Amino acid sequence: METTSPSERPGAQSYRVLAVEPDERMSTRITLELAGIVPAPLKSIDEATRELVPGEPTVLVFGPSLAGPDGLAAVERIARNFPEVGVVLLADELTLTLLQDALRAGVRDALTIDAGERQIRLSLERVGDTMSGVVNRAAAASAEPARQGKILVAFSTKGGVGKSVCATNLAVLLATRNPGRVALIDADLQFGDDAVLLGVPPQHTSADAAAVVETIDTQLMDGFLATHEASGLRVLCAPVEPAAGERISAEEMIGMVRVLRSMFDFVVVDMPPHFDDVVLALLEEADEVLLIASLDIPSIKNLKVGIQTLDLLAVAGNKLHLVMNRANARVHLDISDVERALGVAAEFRIPSDIAIPQSVNRGVPVVLDKPRSPAALALKAIADRYSSTDPSPAAAEPEAPAEPRRRGWRR
Repeated sequence: METTSPSERPGAQSYRVLAVEPDERMSTRITLELAGIVPAPLKSIDEATRELVPGEPTVLVFGPSLAGPDGLAAVERIARNFPEVGVVLLADELTLTLLQDALRAGVRDALTIDAGERQIRLSLERVGDTMSGVVNRAAAASAEPARQGKILVAFSTKGGVGKSVCATNLAVLLATRNPGRVALIDADLQFGDDAVLLGVPPQHTSADAAAVVETIDTQLMDGFLATHEASGLRVLCAPVEPAAGERISAEEMIGMVRVLRSMFDFVVVDMPPHFDDVVLALLEEADEVLLIASLDIPSIKNLKVGIQTLDLLAVAGNKLHLVMNRANARVHLDISDVERALGVAAEFRIPSDIAIPQSVNRGVPVVLDKPRSPAALALKAIADRYSSTDPSPAAAEPEAPAEPRRRGWRR
């Protein structure tokens, strides 16, 4: 079946195609084997860079001799300086390590030079359409106020109090009420369980997003998000290996959260139960902070110390909201006494409910598994507080920019 090029599709944004291959033998091979798909390659990365035009969508094909550290370093520079340029890497052999390194550097697609005309053409079209979208979205963003979603953080100072259960169920409820407008990020970078609680296999994690956070855009971030099929919730899963989580800095985490809040109306952040630079940065960035506690002395003690710490650091302030989990437990503690000790009212109370551990073991949020259970109804009360009924305005399709006469093929 003949593939229709983007320039032949009604309303499609045109884009340039350039190629670069310093090795003469490889350059000749590209010229001969990919005639009609890729233009004759330029001789150097510097020459190719001089041909790039800020604001013009371009697909830049890197030949096989650039499938190494020097070539990938050049990709990073190009991605940083020319967000409208997407690099397609052609390699003699595409190993898993090379593919991972290429994606982290900012390569938009990678395939072998022997992949065949159809596969290479499809790759160019996908990347070209993506880069056209980048330019269109940038134009729309400059004409409209930036979208800023609400960041809801679930935090506790002690593990085992039901924080992740609250975060995942709240996110699912918001997602069912606001289709396509809610994301969840598991910020417990060493031992996050949100993927397990939701039954979502983590194909990509925040470690992948952090590796390219300096050049990441909404299109690339979307590829890192898993989807909870039952609710439509988008999920940025925690790293599978604890060591990978340790390498993510506060700046990288905030960068990811800010990209997500530009994409979604709500971003729910499930935090780790401790203080570090990442946690403090997220608490400061948050619009609302849900403090999760349970009716036991260690939890209350840790929470009191946590609130005092936040006060000393001038972080969070009036955006703190206490959620008392297992609030009906018969443990000889009265909630009113807890409120006096903490100096914070328990705005939300979630009762003990056998439906919660049952749903956890099934990998199904309790608000979907047992929506009429007492715990699910209490969680819905939290979602009611933050749900929005205002539809997101549809962005107007920007007019395609004029095509300047430049070197390079048009698709």
